[in-house]
Amino acid sequence: MTAIPPAAICRAIDDLATGHEGTASFAGGLVGPDDARLTVPATALLDARHLALVNARFARRFDQFDARATHSIWMKWYLNVMLPPVLLADVCLRRSVAVGLDEVRFIVAEDGRVDANQIRGESLDTEGLDPFARFQSLVFDHLTPLIDLLAVRTDVTRRVYWSNVGNTYEAMLRRIEAVAGPSRRLAEAQELLATPRWPDGRTNPLADAVGYPGGLRLRRICCLQYLLPDRRFCSACPVPEARVHPHPAGRCN
Repeated sequence: MTAIPPAAICRAIDDLATGHEGTASFAGGLVGPDDARLTVPATALLDARHLALVNARFARRFDQFDARATHSIWMKWYLNVMLPPVLLADVCLRRSVAVGLDEVRFIVAEDGRVDANQIRGESLDTEGLDPFARFQSLVFDHLTPLIDLLAVRTDVTRRVYWSNVGNTYEAMLRRIEAVAGPSRRLAEAQELLATPRWPDGRTNPLADAVGYPGGLRLRRICCLQYLLPDRRFCSACPVPEARVHPHPAGRCN
């Protein structure tokens, strides 16, 4: 399998992303080792110092708030940076990106958001590989240890964090489909959402994250965003109140 250095695959992803308005926001989420910005390891994410940054952001808006909501929202912010370029590389460039947690450094903004992930490993041509082989490293080498770490440091459960992953994964694949159209690679990536177990028997944490009862897109597990004082429900909120008394949806800034 032909390998491509990290800086080169990041440029290729950004060039592809910026070629269409629908994927322009996917650019910049992955950077190579030539990026000179300060980076931190995964062990610094949502540690005491980082939690203080995230909580201070929300304290400027609310006198009191449920920290579970803010930490879940932080994870959603992170996934919106990390997942889109990885999925775009897989579906459209037919390449896996080296994102094992020990291979990635994180560029963190002053408000606690992750601005970009700095990758250091080569990307590989994955033409002919099934989606379980292509996404094994993403799911089990990056997201699993990251979520284990975050669940220990916060009161958000692994189920909620994984639900955030599945929701973003599904949504970003649909964004790619809207731009690039249907394809075998896309259908295979979407297949993970409907498969309860990995071929080796491991539970697939992405399975059934999102459903479409009656044509309405709903998460299976709530992201907890509605626990903030302004009671904003996300557009796929499964909480019954969100359907009866819909609130303006959108990102929590």
